[in-house]
Amino acid sequence: MLAEVRNTCGVPAIVPPRLSDGTVSLRGLTPGDVPDIVAACRDPEIPRWTRVPSPYTREDAKQFVAAVTAEAASGHGVALALCDPGTDRLIGTVGVMEVDRAAGYCEIGYWTAAPARGRGLTSRAVALVRDWAHAELGATTVELLPHGDNLPSQRVAERAGFTDTGELRRVPRMPPGRRDGYKVYVWRAPA
Repeated sequence: MLAEVRNTCGVPAIVPPRLSDGTVSLRGLTPGDVPDIVAACRDPEIPRWTRVPSPYTREDAKQFVAAVTAEAASGHGVALALCDPGTDRLIGTVGVMEVDRAAGYCEIGYWTAAPARGRGLTSRAVALVRDWAHAELGATTVELLPHGDNLPSQRVAERAGFTDTGELRRVPRMPPGRRDGYKVYVWRAPA
């Protein structure tokens, strides 16, 4: 259940949940995740499709953990560590962003470390986070925005139960030169 801790703006803070389906687990990010974040984000595929800077440094990872902690406190999003099955070690992240409780909307973003790709873990994690966002944040519409050239990310969306709308969108938060061409995948809560 979502804790009703409110920030100074009166918006409920988001307490990072622990989620598991028995195969994959997710938890809040911690400073102890910094080495695994650095190792994963040095793979050129992650900065290619995300806002992750390149080259990626330990300081970038520390700032990322601090930023997601602040975002959760503000009630506008949360990033979770996707953990290796059987361990609590970070192999990726799944984040909920652009949370609008009044509209019942949020967006999910994700990245996965190279050694963990192709095992279906990210799709399972995205589905867990989607269901949590629906139950705890009231999200009735959840979007994923993989780039039109990022076929593995599109497969994650489809396997997690999202539908390709056929819409392409510009994403202003992305770095200059990489803001266009994002496919819109959507999940809507059953009526």
